[in-house]
Amino acid sequence: MSVDLVWTPQAREDLIEIYTYIAFDNESAAERVFEDVQSKVTLLAQHPRLGIRRREIRPTTRVLVEGPYLILYETHPNSEEGPIEEVEIVRIIDGRSHLKSLL
Repeated sequence: MSVDLVWTPQAREDLIEIYTYIAFDNESAAERVFEDVQSKVTLLAQHPRLGIRRREIRPTTRVLVEGPYLILYETHPNSEEGPIEEVEIVRIIDGRSHLKSLL
């Protein structure tokens, strides 16, 4: 069963900022990163509990890793069993530099 994927405005802005930053030096690399993140997020439609929980960030947050980037998301309902109706992409951050600011 596929679930709805929803992006917060902040997560969309994060991805655009990552793309813009990389594209300044290498547009093809920016395209690859953009597509890789999108592909990873698409996996969540079929496997919403794929990411590990990161309760130290926020009790309901799960994380998937794509290169140096962390895809922070939440499932609705937030449960370990039963059907998931929605996956909300909350942030896309660079785990090398931004993770500490979220803790």
